[in-house]
Amino acid sequence: MATIDVSVATDLAPRPAWKLASDLSRFDEWLTIFGGWRSEVPSTIEEGSCVSSCIRVKGFRNVIHWRVTSYEEPNLIELSGAGRGGVRISLSIEVQDAPPGAKFRVLAGLKGGLLGTRIGQLVAKVLQSEVRKSVTNLAALR
Repeated sequence: MATIDVSVATDLAPRPAWKLASDLSRFDEWLTIFGGWRSEVPSTIEEGSCVSSCIRVKGFRNVIHWRVTSYEEPNLIELSGAGRGGVRISLSIEVQDAPPGAKFRVLAGLKGGLLGTRIGQLVAKVLQSEVRKSVTNLAALR
């Protein structure tokens, strides 16, 4: 299993930072591996909400079926996803108070499928870089 843990500070206050981080309709603005929603995005997110998206990494595409496993407004949203080939992804997006602004922390876990092979190890390495870029993008949004 590969685990990626990235934190980036923003000058946004925690509430507006949370609004950005928890807005699924804006994932395309910051998440570099996001390839679009493949299902309707729920208007209200809560524990148990489900949605599907395409994820792209170095030419590999996979449709991931996500389930919200924890939703603690205004600090944390956790999703668990499953895709083709036995790929499993966990994603935690946290907004922490970090005066004078906030800090975004994204924790991603990857396992299953090809992730145990050399190709999977390359994908995990690329994802580390992509998650850092993504969290930096999120911190720059307004």
